Amino acid sequence: MKKLINWVCCLYLLTSNVYAQKITPVIPGDFPDPSIIRQDKKYFAIGTSSEWAPHFPIFSSTDLRNWKQSGYLFNKAPEWTSSSFWAPEYFYHNNTYFIYYTARRKSDNISCIGVATSKYPDKEFTDHGIIIETGKEAIDAFVFDDNGQLYISWKAYGLDKRPIELLSSKLSADGLKLEGEPFMLLKDTKGVGIEGQSILKKDDYYYLFYSAGACCGMRCDYNVRIARSKTIHGTYEEYAENPVLQGNAAWKCTGHGTFVKAPDDTYYYLYHAYNRASMVRTGRQGMLAQLSWREKTNGLFSRSYRVIHIQQVLLIIFLEKHQRFIGSGISVMPLQM
Repeated sequence: MKKLINWVCCLYLLTSNVYAQKITPVIPGDFPDPSIIRQDKKYFAIGTSSEWAPHFPIFSSTDLRNWKQSGYLFNKAPEWTSSSFWAPEYFYHNNTYFIYYTARRKSDNISCIGVATSKYPDKEFTDHGIIIETGKEAIDAFVFDDNGQLYISWKAYGLDKRPIELLSSKLSADGLKLEGEPFMLLKDTKGVGIEGQSILKKDDYYYLFYSAGACCGMRCDYNVRIARSKTIHGTYEEYAENPVLQGNAAWKCTGHGTFVKAPDDTYYYLYHAYNRASMVRTGRQGMLAQLSWREKTNGLFSRSYRVIHIQQVLLIIFLEKHQRFIGSGISVMPLQM
């Protein structure tokens, strides 16, 4: 087994070196749909507030483990909004902090995506109103910088009589409007429910991480899945052994997170999950997982990959033989604190 590991290029989400430790949230209490950024040596995270105000709480940390609330997006809801303050997306661009957020429009109760900006990460945001409306629902914004070209993606048609789609569009350089025609990243052809997407690029592939299933409540079954493409426009090939992150004995309904890169180039995934013991009483709590990429050590392993399970570590191995995005059954567990 050790010999095999030395030969391969792998991607793995892992827990901790000490598997016996208790898994605990890094942001306890109700903090759904978290989005995270790092500016210099400090991290900032924002989450869903639903009907609670001030809307969209903002937390800060210097080590990803210890967080303190430092602000919020709005002390007064924007005039166009009525309720359902969900799924904010943090983004830093041109010396400005952007937060793309979901809320219901007062005039017709349809969920749309708005944007607010500030020179500060946790205060004094100015709202710029709606930038995305699609059918009866547009939620879950995510922004990706592809070598200087900004793209924004979102969940569409969740309340329409048609399959859900994860859509994307070019975003203007000022981050305040869409450019060109939207295009589809992924369609929910199986009717499982898909949302909460984020994108990472590694080597020749765009990796689309997304959440599937029911997000909330006692009957939730949320989990994280992956699809990949050689272009941001697709077509995205779903990983055969999804899901890659799901519940365990203590936590359930894991999902809807985003990645941040630490100063040592390690990627972390901040997401939410329910504690099985307290469930909806404590809400969806902020959890942390680590994503690691192992560089290729042998040029023969260069195309597709399969998965093996070694000491609770997910290894995605590139093998020249295989042409499909394949694997053997595996679940990914969070960092243990």
